[in-house]
Amino acid sequence: MRLPSSMHIAAREAQGLLWSPSGALIVGSFWVSAGLIFMLVLSRFREALILTARQPNLQAGPAGLHINDWVIAETFNYTGGVLLILFVPLLTMRSFAEERRTGNLELLMSQPLSGSDLLIGKVGGAFLALIGCFSIFLIQAGILAWITTPDWPAALVGLLGLTLTGFLFVSFGTLVSILTRSPIEAAVLSMGGLLILLTGPNMVSSAPRWLRDAIEFLSVESRFRTLTSGILDMGDVAFLLGASLILLAVALRGLDLVRWQG
Repeated sequence: MRLPSSMHIAAREAQGLLWSPSGALIVGSFWVSAGLIFMLVLSRFREALILTARQPNLQAGPAGLHINDWVIAETFNYTGGVLLILFVPLLTMRSFAEERRTGNLELLMSQPLSGSDLLIGKVGGAFLALIGCFSIFLIQAGILAWITTPDWPAALVGLLGLTLTGFLFVSFGTLVSILTRSPIEAAVLSMGGLLILLTGPNMVSSAPRWLRDAIEFLSVESRFRTLTSGILDMGDVAFLLGASLILLAVALRGLDLVRWQG
């Protein structure tokens, strides 16, 4: 059975990202950073438990101190709010910018390959590499299962929120890579854009109420945090998926423009 061209491209891109020295450095750095975050939030949870034991009047248990709220959700929030902004641009910066810089993009576009196949393959490869980074969570889940009993369905909802946010960031990074000719420039612009995307809504607290409501509706951070807290809101899922598809549609039009310009 012959696999679609986009799947071949995705597999090749993921292999290049995961098995190259630079890719191994990116994944290894992500693992170390995620591990440090996990140790930090776990240490805070332990300190809170000790404080609760010393002061019995403090509330504990499912309504107070809970492993999902203190460790799992916080790990996902730090990962989405910090690590994805730093590492996703490193996974997407070369996808098209490097091809344009070396002139290989024109060669690829001269092949019997549609723009959508090329885009899906590049995005798929970067997303598979991101999933490789996320594999650190399997180790963390094993540690949590050994020491406590988390609410696993809520944890899976949080992981879904993180994955959808990661896909949105990959789509944005790929769009920026299409519009630039330098991988470094693509990485810097992607990091800046993602930072604004997450923190921008917090900078308009003094804006008119109607504007704040509109920005809150379009806020990626608020929808992301709802999912990482374990609340499955299909509206948030649809929003993150829809925003990713819109970015990919714009990226496809940008790729057509690059093809036309030569």
